[in-house]
Amino acid sequence: MEKLVKEFIYYEKFGQQKSESTIRSYKKDLEQFLEFIIGHEMLENIDEIEELNIRGFILYLGSIDITKRSISRKLSSLRTFFKYLKEKDIVKKNPIILLNNPTFKTKFPVLLTKDEIDSLRDVIDTSKTNGIRDRLIIELLYSSGIRANELLSLGEKVIDIEEREINIVGNSYRTVFFSKVAKKYLEEYLEAKKIKYKDKYNPDIIFVNGSGTRLSDRSLRRIIDRYAEKAKLKKEISPHTFRHTFGVYMLEKGMNIHYLQELMGHSSLESTRVYEEHMIVRRSKN
Repeated sequence: MEKLVKEFIYYEKFGQQKSESTIRSYKKDLEQFLEFIIGHEMLENIDEIEELNIRGFILYLGSIDITKRSISRKLSSLRTFFKYLKEKDIVKKNPIILLNNPTFKTKFPVLLTKDEIDSLRDVIDTSKTNGIRDRLIIELLYSSGIRANELLSLGEKVIDIEEREINIVGNSYRTVFFSKVAKKYLEEYLEAKKIKYKDKYNPDIIFVNGSGTRLSDRSLRRIIDRYAEKAKLKKEISPHTFRHTFGVYMLEKGMNIHYLQELMGHSSLESTRVYEEHMIVRRSKN
């Protein structure tokens, strides 16, 4: 790939009569691009480069505080380079042709590591009904990617315990799946509730407060805050943190982004691409 860059620079300098400043920019931008592609993306052939790799490069630049203006210039250099390669039949397709000018989020939502999830699990006392409930909340949020409001509105009719499936109804009808650990605590929680509430037991409400009525969003946030403090997590988290963690980890495991879009209930693919962007930046930093 280095040879192709040298040939491109020669062509632009002597064939196209580009200025010295433009040539210096091309050289600097393309050398940085190749360093990323070879060092981070582990690609060795120019034909292997896809739009996702270029987006990863741009997001990487954004993560190391390169200005938007400089990133736009580097993107322009890449457009000229790949246009040259396509015109010379060096590549079969131009991976940058459909890429729009990038927009950058100043800050990605935080993720939880596996160790942090385990720390949350460890501080929950599951010897009591509310402790079982809270452990179930953590497991469902973490393993299914369900929204907080969807979690709180759950009733038994929409859950298939044996298949570990939840049918989400409402604006984004879909099926989500939960882990074997979540299944264990769901069964324990339902049994504990039947014993505790007896005649007041309501199968239309999964998560209840101390009086047996539906758990509120405010209460859910307090539960998460309490365990985050007990686990001594050094980051602020919310119920949505688990959903974001789920989305990024599923992509890291190789899930197709369109399938993830369906699981997350996103009407627009752009909403799902936030997780993809976060994954790319995480990968480029490692």
